Amino acid sequence: MGREAEASGVAHERARRAVFGFLGSAILHETNNVLTVMAGVRQLLKAGISLSDRVGGMIDQQLSRMEELVGWIRRLGPDDGEAGAPVRDLAFVLESVERIVQLVGKGRGIKVERDAEVGRRALDSEAAGLALLCVMLPLLPVRGRPGVAFALSGKAAAGSVRITMRCAPSALPAGDEPEWRRARELAVAARGALSTRSDGDAVVAELDLPIADSV
Repeated sequence: MGREAEASGVAHERARRAVFGFLGSAILHETNNVLTVMAGVRQLLKAGISLSDRVGGMIDQQLSRMEELVGWIRRLGPDDGEAGAPVRDLAFVLESVERIVQLVGKGRGIKVERDAEVGRRALDSEAAGLALLCVMLPLLPVRGRPGVAFALSGKAAAGSVRITMRCAPSALPAGDEPEWRRARELAVAARGALSTRSDGDAVVAELDLPIADSV
């Protein structure tokens, strides 16, 4: 059991690093925006020019974006069992993943639709979220390219949950994305499985994990 827990911890950490490889640039972008505004404020103060409400609004807006992104990332972290915390069911996982993808893909024409059974929970909700992000983030289009639409659905059956991700228009990358390998390793460590396939002009991923109250 000790080795199993250790292997699971390693798989989680590798997936976190893969996800933060994408999140890092988004966080740095928002941080740079805040610093740019603050540099402008400093110049105005040095020149003895009073600050307008608009400048304060710009600062609040940038800080709010950073707080939102960090908040959704933390929300999907390990379950600390805090009293009053939201139920970490399929709806919780898919909402968290959607918001992170939307924030990271800001300005790239990203659309996300989701449909999940409320109250059904994977044994490891963090693993479910990390695995989905490892699959979805590499599929984000480069800025200036046409956007993509993601469809997320989650259902439970026979003691397990299945989360299906469909991204279109898209195509399977040449070879296997390293983030996808991290996602598969994590799914196995969480006693599940992840598969990816091409379906016409779309990429489809299916993630199966045991239900929390079934083991």
